[in-house]
Amino acid sequence: MALLLFHLRVGVRIAVRSFIPLFAAMLWLIMFQMNPAGLITMLALNTFEPYPSLRHLLPIAVLAFLLPLWAAPRLSLGLNGWIRHLGFSRRANKRGLLLSLAMAQVPLWISLVALGFVAHHNGSHVWRAIPHLCLLLAAAVYSALPATRRCLVVLFALSAAACVFSGSSFAFAGGILLLIAADLASGDIRELPRPKSWSGAGSLFDFRVSWRALGLRLPLCFVVSLMIIGATALFARNNELSGPLLAGAARFGACMAVAVFLWLLAAKLAERRPAWPWARSFPISSHRRVTTDVLFVGLHAVILLVPVALIDFSSIWFVLLTLPLFSIRAAEYVRKIPERRTGAQYLLECFGAAALLALLPWTVFFWLAATVPAYLSARNADTRQKVSRWLELHYLAAGDPLSWSGR
Repeated sequence: MALLLFHLRVGVRIAVRSFIPLFAAMLWLIMFQMNPAGLITMLALNTFEPYPSLRHLLPIAVLAFLLPLWAAPRLSLGLNGWIRHLGFSRRANKRGLLLSLAMAQVPLWISLVALGFVAHHNGSHVWRAIPHLCLLLAAAVYSALPATRRCLVVLFALSAAACVFSGSSFAFAGGILLLIAADLASGDIRELPRPKSWSGAGSLFDFRVSWRALGLRLPLCFVVSLMIIGATALFARNNELSGPLLAGAARFGACMAVAVFLWLLAAKLAERRPAWPWARSFPISSHRRVTTDVLFVGLHAVILLVPVALIDFSSIWFVLLTLPLFSIRAAEYVRKIPERRTGAQYLLECFGAAALLALLPWTVFFWLAATVPAYLSARNADTRQKVSRWLELHYLAAGDPLSWSGR
């Protein structure tokens, strides 16, 4: 019982992770229809037909198979490890995993229960379709079971799922027998291959450290910048700008989009992968550390020039020549944000440069020449870091007994 409760709770936790995106996608599809209530009624009546057809149950069948397949690597990882020293058999271990895979279908169960109430309210005989749906869900669970004889189990499970759409009572009974055969022929749980670990990448090692630290936060930094570029395009289109006015607006919008992106990226790097003062004791120069950060933020910012070219192609050259200065200043603020906790000064600097570049295009040569003192300032900021410096995490220290600053 303790083993089954363990697998039950693990399966429910995995189901919760899939419930929010699945429910949001279903709600989005329903709300954007002309008649949402009519669509739900039609889905409910088609799902709970006495003899369901493949055309009507295809979306439910796809979700029924995909949810356990998505959850299987997460649920079976470690089941052949230290847990095998506990007092239960291999069969009980497999039964627990089947229960966890079934719990991964909880979002689909909730949707089917809601559709069942709607179908019953509209006069449909719901109880006739419930056994066929249960057989389909069970076949999907067995198809995702990581057993030693997986090919044979998948063949039996798919054959059992096909019996759901035959419309015959004998075929339904045959589907149950096929599931029993799949259970008997499955064998033990096999060890799934572990995810590929990060390995050394030579000169790209620093880049991979930053990518791994940022994760999905990196593409999110593009969202605000793309909104700024979109607002610039709408401004130019609604005001029917052309010639120098269009070029100036494109230069200002592109520079601000790049500046906001670099500001967000620098803040995330300072939080997730801060500059390590103790790295000064390594045989790595400050020149290399600063250059690596400049290349990391600058190469990602180049992607923003693609939508800018759709507004005014001639403006990308001015932004491209200004990008080194913005990237160097962002690399310096990665080393200053942990102490100042703000990057407002960086945005003010970029705003001034963008405004002058929009009004006076020839100032691009001034910003290009300013990269040299800016680079020296960034390298000095890295050199001035003390190896023994210690910064507390940025959270409310009051109430933390391990924090000396909150006492």
